[in-house]
Amino acid sequence: MAGSKWDEKKFRAGPDPRRVGKRAGTRWKLQTGFIADLAADWEEHGAGVIRIVRAEEPSKYLSIVASLMPRELAIEASIASDLDDDMLAQMIETLRQQLLAQAGAEPTKLLELKNDHARVD
Repeated sequence: MAGSKWDEKKFRAGPDPRRVGKRAGTRWKLQTGFIADLAADWEEHGAGVIRIVRAEEPSKYLSIVASLMPRELAIEASIASDLDDDMLAQMIETLRQQLLAQAGAEPTKLLELKNDHARVD
């Protein structure tokens, strides 16, 4: 059966694999164009849209903020990890007094702990 139609079709070369699909750079052009348009729109309306979403759809706003947070938060050990609660409270109070002094405010004790409950003076 030499020369039959089956033999002619059987070994026909297919399309050149380098020429199949979209042209090179098409996706890149689409992405860069989209990102540029999105950036321009964000510059013009971004802060206003955030305020609207926060006021009208607080659950969606919270979902967006949460999606921007890292999935895992790496906390490194510091000098504070070796301090007990009393030492940390003393350090915080000292820093607060220093900040009040720098701001020109009168350093005062705002919180006083009595009977394991915080009391505001």
